[in-house]
Amino acid sequence: MPLALRAHALGLASLLALLGCGGGSEEVETTDETTTSETSGSETVTTAEPEPEVDSIGIRPRSDDEIPRAPQPWAEMTPEQKGQFMGAEVMPYMRDLFREYDAERYASFNCATCHGQNATERNFEMPNPDILPLHPSGTPEQRAMVEAHPRMVRFMFNHVVPAMREMIGAEEYDAETGEGFSCYFCHPHAEEGETASSATASLARAESVIGPL
Repeated sequence: MPLALRAHALGLASLLALLGCGGGSEEVETTDETTTSETSGSETVTTAEPEPEVDSIGIRPRSDDEIPRAPQPWAEMTPEQKGQFMGAEVMPYMRDLFREYDAERYASFNCATCHGQNATERNFEMPNPDILPLHPSGTPEQRAMVEAHPRMVRFMFNHVVPAMREMIGAEEYDAETGEGFSCYFCHPHAEEGETASSATASLARAESVIGPL
């Protein structure tokens, strides 16, 4: 197998294994940039300003202290307290993150991007029926989605899901029990036996809210 195809296959296999809505983020490998010059027989080493570290999809991994946390257990907060935290902390964080992923597509990032156009009428309940329904990990439909949108999958899995989980203090997803915070916190489950035409309609509805995937 040519090297390029082998690398693509390995990368795709990693995505399919990762998108169980659990697990950790990618590690970013970095090196310091230095320049050297000879002066009177001695070597002078100058360390250049390090470039911002980014991962394989061009997103800067956030440190733990950059992720805001709810001031108390999420289940104990009132709707007003949750709304205040979302507006003051979650919205700015996610807006910057999504714009780093695609500044043009998410230039108008707002509450409706994640919560849906009728969020107020639904009292901001999740999952959001307006975004793409997801099939269970390992199914042909889920594999097709990963193959079609590998960068978006990595972005969601490595950046959006872990950050949101930390913000509300949710438990990490456990694939064995099916418990914990996962993609289904925001995305609805795809209906069993969903046809290709209905899946296309679901994708079109999602893209009308968040833009093309």
